[in-house]
Amino acid sequence: MNFAVRLRQTRQGAGLSQMQLSIKSGIAQNMIWAYEAGKRMPNAFTLCCLADALGVSMDYLYGRTDKP
Repeated sequence: MNFAVRLRQTRQGAGLSQMQLSIKSGIAQNMIWAYEAGKRMPNAFTLCCLADALGVSMDYLYGRTDKP
């Protein structure tokens, strides 16, 4: 599973809209859209912010493990 799919599924599983994740993570909503669309990849700091906001590990979001 690639990053875009994992991010979208994790966000939806948490019951968050892109805007809610944006507010919770401090990442612009248009960037979250771009990540989920597979148009961009986050840097390490942004990946950390997204993982923290979703309550999962960076490795899980990046697809390196299936353990959240």
